[in-house]
Amino acid sequence: MKKTSLIMLGLSMVLALPVFANDFLGPFPHERTNTPKKANAHVGRYLYVGTAPKFNGEEIELNISKMSLNLRATGWLTQEKIDQFAQMLFERWEQIDSTMEHPDFILHPLVKLESLATKDTSIAWSKIAGQYSSHVLENRGVEVYNSKRNASSLEKAGKTDDYRDSVSTAILRYFFNDNTLSPENIRNDNKMRDQILSAANSRKLFNSHYKSIFTPNKSRPGYVGHLTFVYPVAATVQGPFDQPKESSRTLMSYGTIEARWWSDKWDDEFGGLPFILIEPSGVAFHGPITNFAPLDVWYLRRGYVSHGCHRMDTSDLIELRNILPRKIKDLAKVRLNIFNHFDVTDWDNDGKEEVVDVKFYNVPSAVTIAQGKTIDDAVRPFLVENQKKSHFQNNQFASKFYRSATDTIEGAPRYKVVSGQLIKDGTHGSLSIKRFDYTPSRILQYQELGAQMIPYDDDRGEFPPTYFLNK
Repeated sequence: MKKTSLIMLGLSMVLALPVFANDFLGPFPHERTNTPKKANAHVGRYLYVGTAPKFNGEEIELNISKMSLNLRATGWLTQEKIDQFAQMLFERWEQIDSTMEHPDFILHPLVKLESLATKDTSIAWSKIAGQYSSHVLENRGVEVYNSKRNASSLEKAGKTDDYRDSVSTAILRYFFNDNTLSPENIRNDNKMRDQILSAANSRKLFNSHYKSIFTPNKSRPGYVGHLTFVYPVAATVQGPFDQPKESSRTLMSYGTIEARWWSDKWDDEFGGLPFILIEPSGVAFHGPITNFAPLDVWYLRRGYVSHGCHRMDTSDLIELRNILPRKIKDLAKVRLNIFNHFDVTDWDNDGKEEVVDVKFYNVPSAVTIAQGKTIDDAVRPFLVENQKKSHFQNNQFASKFYRSATDTIEGAPRYKVVSGQLIKDGTHGSLSIKRFDYTPSRILQYQELGAQMIPYDDDRGEFPPTYFLNK
């Protein structure tokens, strides 16, 4: 890449601690940026580096469970979209790679979460949060982590271009599941590129990325199956029977904002992230808000902690916006079902209904290490494997239906949609729980030099948030 003199800004942090068996995502430390009303505010622009395809409004359905505290997105796929999967990824990579050459594009480096922790309580918290803090660009044969979270450290060390090359290479290798690939290979070897972009390789790649959540299903004419994405959410402090109202409706096209820098009521808590409106009252999907102050790290508290909105992890929210229709007006075509109780579905079309959950559980706002106890003692109750059952046991509403001995949900209300109306139709018997794995981070943070944060809903410059939305 050509050399440029840049001052770079903030991105995500990641960690794969050896004490944990699985890699997950969650906390998002990021660089702060000045706004017209607050210096050093929580704001940013976020680039999606995941592999999920985009769906038309009629191809995707969203289901919120305020009891289980999760959002399920079901997206239907044609065979053509699967056969063109590699081409979609290649075009996405080309766009990112070429944009990183622009002198006004400022990329913020990834930093390992553990590098921020210096005190016992911070180390304990980072181990808990670390269960959800890996990144899809890890382990691609190039270094994607920096020693510091600010981009200026790269410039001072003369590593700006090297870091961008590493990130571009990691994205390419992740997309195509091949750690031998390099940008030079795919640009200069036409035979290799044709093979990589073939329909046969597209099907192979799609399987490698999405086998676990793809369900073959030809019940919808013209489609071969669907993907099931499940994200953890937070809900209102009033519990599952408060807002948003239980209903079957569509997403709102007006009032949705691609990036909200500032709210005169909530200041910078929306962080430059999308604000996807659910109800005219202002209830929306938006970013995590909670900040672990000792490390200055955003993270999602999955519980009844909001003022009514559904908070989401930063990476999940960016992915959700990318799988939804590109044009805001087309969000009005997306069906949204809001359940006070559990989300029950036969997601894999095996004839058995299950309660949907996702393996993202309690991350405490603080950690206390009792006298005579170790960091590992403090961490143990918060390990994912130890929180599977307590997720429902500790929920005063869900616990009435949860049977710990059998790990099942008993007597949950049954829902159905009739003529666009959500109604209850009796109750279920004993239901098993399908716990979806949580996905590593799929985002990078960037800034564009010269793009002002006025107005507060950011659409300025050559690279606004919509620039990188999936095609």
